[in-house]
Amino acid sequence: MEIVELASDGDLVIARCRVSGTHRGVATRAVNGGLLVGAQPTGKYFQVQHIHWYRVREGKITDHSTSRDDLGMSQQLGLVPARQ
Repeated sequence: MEIVELASDGDLVIARCRVSGTHRGVATRAVNGGLLVGAQPTGKYFQVQHIHWYRVREGKITDHSTSRDDLGMSQQLGLVPARQ
């Protein structure tokens, strides 16, 4: 994960990230929505965008929300058909 842009306004911090990798193993833990649990490795590379919103109070993250391109990742890996 690479931070592309970082911005803040008051107690809100927003990070736009580039997430990339090569699907080489079978996930056993349901992280990031669990989309790769049990999926056989495709050997394919993917690159998608995530946007994370954090609320920081007294130096600690108190809230977190994210918008991830899980569909784009799944399409690039060949796990779901790409849009025609």
